[in-house]
Amino acid sequence: SALTPASVALLRSVGAWDRVAAARARPFTAMQVWDARAPGHVRYDASELGADALGYVVENRIVHAALAEAANRLGVVAAAPSGVEGVLCGPTLPGPFSVVTLRRVGDAKDTTSDTATTDIHARVVVGADGANSRVRALAGLRAPGWSYGQKAAVGTVTLSRASDVAWQRFLPDGPIAVLPATDDPCVANVVWTNAPEEADRLVSLSDEDFANEVDNAVRGVGKYDFSRPSKAGDAETFPSRLSGKDALVDVERLVVSSFLEPLTKRGMSMLEQAHRNGGLGAGVGLVGGAPFEPPPRVTGAGGTRGAFPLATRMAGRHVSARLALIGDAAHQVHPLGGQGVNLGLRDAQLLQGVFEETCAVGGDVGSSSCLLAYEKKARAANAPMMAALDALQKLFAVDSAGVAWARGFGLAGVNAIGPLRREIAKYAMGGA
Repeated sequence: SALTPASVALLRSVGAWDRVAAARARPFTAMQVWDARAPGHVRYDASELGADALGYVVENRIVHAALAEAANRLGVVAAAPSGVEGVLCGPTLPGPFSVVTLRRVGDAKDTTSDTATTDIHARVVVGADGANSRVRALAGLRAPGWSYGQKAAVGTVTLSRASDVAWQRFLPDGPIAVLPATDDPCVANVVWTNAPEEADRLVSLSDEDFANEVDNAVRGVGKYDFSRPSKAGDAETFPSRLSGKDALVDVERLVVSSFLEPLTKRGMSMLEQAHRNGGLGAGVGLVGGAPFEPPPRVTGAGGTRGAFPLATRMAGRHVSARLALIGDAAHQVHPLGGQGVNLGLRDAQLLQGVFEETCAVGGDVGSSSCLLAYEKKARAANAPMMAALDALQKLFAVDSAGVAWARGFGLAGVNAIGPLRREIAKYAMGGA
């Protein structure tokens, strides 16, 4: 997962970050995003914000282990490996408690022994058990949403040179991201969104073929080169096609390839030169963005690869009587922004905050007033990011020359306007 500085600060506050950093936490100091079908890119740089990194790529298992060790040091009592079998919460229960029934892993066939299950009474139950949350289902809470009809293929590759940049190229079928992964600066993780059958094909390739495919996709070579104009955009063949059913598409492509794209490229060149000269605007980089940097070659691949389906959803309610949902149990997002884990950690921080406020005045952490305060804050924090990621996914999925040009022009505009570029970077880093 990619952790933002805000998430790192949270892990540090509970004593878990040192363990993560000692094991493996690979920083990335810049991020470059571009569209395969149009000129224009945006590059974010941590140095512009006075930060050491835009984020850190960390293995989930390392974060889990670090949090478990921190919890143990804080005196948190952990149950034996168990599954949730029942959740009872509400005004019908005696006393200010909910009841969670756990069944020990391996005891599924034991339906009679009292020792196979354990009832835990708690003032509040927190469901943090993922997108297919058992706690959410047992509490009767729904999480409507939709599938994107895509899968993300993930794997590990070797680069031709050291890189601390996160690279993301938007292809017609979905973005491909190459992220710094380990202490070896020439090793990177790949997250490639694609049609399900294509994602499965990529995962099944040999290491050599997978590396070649990723290399071509990132650099725009062969079948991944979408910059070449189609016959519809050729001024010599255009008149003969004007009366066809695709006439409007032909006009759109001709205008884009003959006028808009050259104009965009000239403007980008001028702005990049301004950036090299220190930017326009009293020395504060008001106008002028970093030029496009060709990504490193992908020279090899290794390790285990996999593919998982993509969807987005949000629970209609984040809370119920003496129960709260956080993380993927409450919301699931598209991975193109790398925000899933960060939103979950922010939920935990928001819930902790309302617990502290409630305890400070002698209140009940399981009360409706406390939990509704958390739900209000969590929705306000998460809904804008979820909407933005979903809108980006839909925008970059549109197959239109005009829309593609507009996307590229928009990326170039963000890259050129220093204050806007920096504010977007701050928001993505968890500074909103």
